[in-house]
Amino acid sequence: RLNRGKITNETLSTISQKRWNRFLQSLRLEERLEFNEGDVGLAGGIQVLEPSNANPTTVEMIRRFGGSTSPAMQWPQEKTEDDEDNRFDRLEKLMVRATKNMGSSRKNKSSTGGSSYMASSSSGSGGSVNSQGSA
Repeated sequence: RLNRGKITNETLSTISQKRWNRFLQSLRLEERLEFNEGDVGLAGGIQVLEPSNANPTTVEMIRRFGGSTSPAMQWPQEKTEDDEDNRFDRLEKLMVRATKNMGSSRKNKSSTGGSSYMASSSSGSGGSVNSQGSA
């Protein structure tokens, strides 16, 4: 890692100031980045767009407060989340994980030549069998 830093440092010293300034201008770091449509955020970054389904989230992680940024002005008190909301969030996350696991386990079973699920549904009973073997 130090060797790469040394190479980078040596290379940067060979670049002219004019070329370096042109590179910095091409990054447009002074422009604010758009988080969502109409939601303009901070400046000083490079925006990377990705598909909306690449990292699904159900909870908004960015919190914004309007008003002055003066240290003398207090931030508004955050609402405390109810226990029921937390339970619902945990249940929702559990459901998402279970759904993903069920989908991946069905794919694995079907690639090995079939599954017991398909065999039990084709028996014509129309009901499900619990762990004790009764319908």
